[in-house]
Amino acid sequence: MAGLDVVDASKPDAMSQMQTDDLPPVDRVEGLGVDEFVARYRLPRRPVVLVDALRHWPASGRYTPEFFAREHGQLEIRCAGKSYRLADALSLQDQATEGHPGPYPCTLKDARAFVRDIMPRLPWALPNRHTHPLVPELIFNSISHIDIFFGGAGNQFPFPHYDYLRMHGWVAQLYGDKEMTLYEPGQEHLMYVDPQRPWRSVMEYADQPDYERYPLFRQVRSRKVVVRAGEALFIPCGTWHTARCLDPGISVLFDQLEASNWREFIGEVVGLRRRAGQPVKAAVIGAYLRLLGPLLGLAERFGANRRADWGVPTAADEGSMLRGATGA
Repeated sequence: MAGLDVVDASKPDAMSQMQTDDLPPVDRVEGLGVDEFVARYRLPRRPVVLVDALRHWPASGRYTPEFFAREHGQLEIRCAGKSYRLADALSLQDQATEGHPGPYPCTLKDARAFVRDIMPRLPWALPNRHTHPLVPELIFNSISHIDIFFGGAGNQFPFPHYDYLRMHGWVAQLYGDKEMTLYEPGQEHLMYVDPQRPWRSVMEYADQPDYERYPLFRQVRSRKVVVRAGEALFIPCGTWHTARCLDPGISVLFDQLEASNWREFIGEVVGLRRRAGQPVKAAVIGAYLRLLGPLLGLAERFGANRRADWGVPTAADEGSMLRGATGA
């Protein structure tokens, strides 16, 4: 969710040119147990939509643009580096069209007051290692682990990317529809990866690619899935994707770090330090995290890292919930 720069695309959608008909659709399931989810989706790295995932959240059915405009319209919100009153941003998004999108991305600057409405953390998104005291918080200083996003028709993250530090991504849709384009694994050689920011492509508009500059992108295999209100999409770590709002919508975006993506996470952290010219720090943090992994795994057998309260401060606590969100 973090580490991304956003381009507010308004070009016409041509993604269907890249849609691959022979790919199976993303599964949409109801009543899925956690063990079955792990076996069928998390470990094989398969995306899935859990259609009944948000049924226990107080926010489900209550969080609408009208609710936020009426009850919290005076809140300050940041949209693409500019400050708005939340009510004003929502009004602009409501008037948006595909060709003339409103401000985006719009995230709450401080969402602590809303944490209790999006609890418990989804059981399929546990365990999660972010908040364990032995995991150095400095690793995440540019990351927001949970964001409440507001968008309107035509708003996009139009460049292919995967979630920062190879964490699993979750899109919990509270209002409206969001279309996700998911790229098949193992296509990095076709994606024009940015060497300095290897979690994203150098292309800004995957929906209208410049095939003269990026001819290999014609061969990319992808599939689309629409996430509707009340549903949650699991995006396995390292899955390249783009996102587009089909209408005014509210999403909760969060990530997950656990045993099956721990090795990739270490590789990303070490690579980040090396690219920053810090080889000694890279070696030290890599060695520490490799030693820490088995200890966390053992603790998780006894119920560790399963906090349903997200492990973040609420409105009554000190500190800030969001730490430098820059993308989704």
